Amino acid sequence: MYRDGNVKDCIRVGMFGMGVVGTGVVELLQKNRETIEKRVGMPVRIVKSVVANKKKKRNVDISSIALSDDLSFILDDPEIDIVLELMGGIEPAEKVILSALKSGKSVVTANKALLAERARVIFPAAYDARGHFGFETSVGGGIPIIRTMREGFAGDEIQEISGIMNGTANYILSRMTAEGIPFHDVLKEAQKQGYAETNPTFDIEGYDTAHKLIILMHLAFSGYFDYQSLYVEGIAQITLNDIEYARELGYQIKLLGKARKTKQGIEGRVHPTMVPNTHMLATVSGAFNAISVHGNFVGPIMLHGSGAGAYPSASAVVSDLVEACRFQLYGQKTPLPPISVQKKNLKSIPIVPIGDVETEYYLRFPVKDKIGVLWQIAKILSENHISIRFVIQRNATYIPEKPVDVVIVTHTSVEKNVQNAIKAIDLLPFMTDKTKLIRMDPD
Repeated sequence: MYRDGNVKDCIRVGMFGMGVVGTGVVELLQKNRETIEKRVGMPVRIVKSVVANKKKKRNVDISSIALSDDLSFILDDPEIDIVLELMGGIEPAEKVILSALKSGKSVVTANKALLAERARVIFPAAYDARGHFGFETSVGGGIPIIRTMREGFAGDEIQEISGIMNGTANYILSRMTAEGIPFHDVLKEAQKQGYAETNPTFDIEGYDTAHKLIILMHLAFSGYFDYQSLYVEGIAQITLNDIEYARELGYQIKLLGKARKTKQGIEGRVHPTMVPNTHMLATVSGAFNAISVHGNFVGPIMLHGSGAGAYPSASAVVSDLVEACRFQLYGQKTPLPPISVQKKNLKSIPIVPIGDVETEYYLRFPVKDKIGVLWQIAKILSENHISIRFVIQRNATYIPEKPVDVVIVTHTSVEKNVQNAIKAIDLLPFMTDKTKLIRMDPD
């Protein structure tokens, strides 16, 4: 029996999109049908799907699924109980989700871009809906980070989130570190092996990580954050030189999404970071993801696993689907708050500007080997209130005018001071290229 008192033979699901994740969901429901039915208490069937190409061959049996390219095929069907939105993009996905929620259907989505960029539209609709709203797959693929943060940390105040949230970027940096292969060569291999898209910009420039981080920030800090205010920097400028210096310093370079509470407010940023070898995130290699969450009582935990792909993503979608089924069957009148807190307590929260962030810095200065170079650099750093922790200078044998690197690691400094110092240093006549800056994780 359903919560509305009607008796049905199964829970009927309509799915928008049948790409990699969608076909994975179909396969999982077929292979684990008996287990899922035991957990739900009733058969769960995908009965309809809206797809872009009805004639496209798919590697799963879809003979029992009716196909259409018309959104109303599912949205206007009162017999559909749960909608899976697996199309991606902003439109028509936004219309699908809002229409389904308004009509009382439960919705499960994997759409990180939509949730990040249209949070102030989608989440209020989910709060007001009569159905369940699940979005586990939007962050971390098969890693159950959404449910962990929303339920496992329900009694804690989250102090910090730090994570490797893009498998493509992590695969590239891992190969560069382990095998000494330059960035563009590893990228080409990753594209051949399917780890990177033909156009990899979204992954390597940090935008994918940024979408995921914003969603986690909504959950962690009980409010809405502006995606456009997030500082985002990718990995394309990371060189083998930087990786070797990081190794010498006892660090690994990772593309991190990082958000934390500070005295100034909530920081949120995506950029390459030097992570100490002693940190759990430094051990995560290949195409894996890992997200560390620090609560004020539970302390730090880390979830690690496959962040993308048909099967891990399908697993996360079906976990939300099962929860939606239970909502339908157990007579719940109101869904759980999608962002941890009650709607009345939600507020817009500004992100601390990157210029006000305080952290440690790795600075590599490509210079001509001349007397007084280090003194002039140190003088400008000092004038900008930047304290030097230590210095590395390779090829120390003095050969006038020979290009060398001077590497300086700072104590905790303010970003705008560091940027001002770099602007002045880059104008000095002995500089052979621009200064390389990589932020360091002091934890």
